[in-house]
Amino acid sequence: MSRIFLVAGESSGDMHGANLVRALREADPAVTCEGIGGRAMAEAGMHLRFDLAGYGIMGFTEVVRSLGTIRHLFHDTLECLRLNRPDCLVVIDYPGFNIRLAQKAYSLGIPIVYYISPQVWAWKKKRIHIIANIAKKVLVILPFEEELYRDIGAPCTYVGHPLIDQIESTPLTGAYKGGLVIGLLPGSREQEIRRLVAPMIATARGIKAVYPNARFVVPCVNEDREAQVRELAGDFVLESVVGKTYEVLSAARFCLVASGTATLETALFRVPMIILYKVSWLSYRIAMQIVDIEHIGLVNILAGERVVPEFVQGSAIPARILPVALELIGDTPARARMLDGLDRVRDLLKGAGASRQAAAEILAVAEGSSGG
Repeated sequence: MSRIFLVAGESSGDMHGANLVRALREADPAVTCEGIGGRAMAEAGMHLRFDLAGYGIMGFTEVVRSLGTIRHLFHDTLECLRLNRPDCLVVIDYPGFNIRLAQKAYSLGIPIVYYISPQVWAWKKKRIHIIANIAKKVLVILPFEEELYRDIGAPCTYVGHPLIDQIESTPLTGAYKGGLVIGLLPGSREQEIRRLVAPMIATARGIKAVYPNARFVVPCVNEDREAQVRELAGDFVLESVVGKTYEVLSAARFCLVASGTATLETALFRVPMIILYKVSWLSYRIAMQIVDIEHIGLVNILAGERVVPEFVQGSAIPARILPVALELIGDTPARARMLDGLDRVRDLLKGAGASRQAAAEILAVAEGSSGG
């Protein structure tokens, strides 16, 4: 019987971690899963030691304010690994925490699998060598990442993108079908929502003036974030729902989306969108010094071109966003070009099966460790 400890630190990692836990238990019903993540991983059958995904933070200054909690969690987790050595430690993205934890676990002789590599191609590029040195296996979800690791001799496998598994396994009821549905996806973290809801609502007011019958729907990660969105929206009439992101995307004509995993989800549903990104002034200034990428949105990074408009920091204002949004809502050449671009992005990714393949690779490492 294999014992696997998993660590995810934000809502997207929790979602992918949940699919992985389910795939592990399907492949080996005797496997035990314990770790740090969120409610989705717990519901999938993992013993949850701390809801780090629900605690989610973003930006450099926000991390600094949470250092005490993170430091305590780090040492508590390390002590757990030392006293109850698992057959494999699976770290899922979240590099600031997970790379340090994996280094310590490696020194304890615990086999490491890094699932969903951090964006070593964008910033802190030297991390790829750290990961390569400590990981028994690196499992990547973007096609170009496999070559990066293999070029330095790291054991790496491209397993495909688990979002495709998630989408294909999610039943849809068509609950939001009907009329002109505009999705507002301001992110899962309190800081993101605080900064992005205002420009989203202001843009929505402009859309409403042109399309009076438009419906504006906001899928939220939990009840606390839903309450926050409603408070920030003030008197603007919108529909909010906890979860159900795919129900909204399946019905949407257009979306305003926070930079992150949701941009790829929206692309895979073939919904034209605009990407918004805002962090604190200090976080942005620091990021500009260390990040080496042309695009913010994952859709554009995969495509290698600006398929989706990006409004970043000071440019994320309604006066700039609204004209582009109206053009993409209508039956225009711009909308047709974006749909073609979104189709190209999906074609770059493997089909379903990422979670199953990742589970097989992880169990092989765990069974090798336990001698099973």
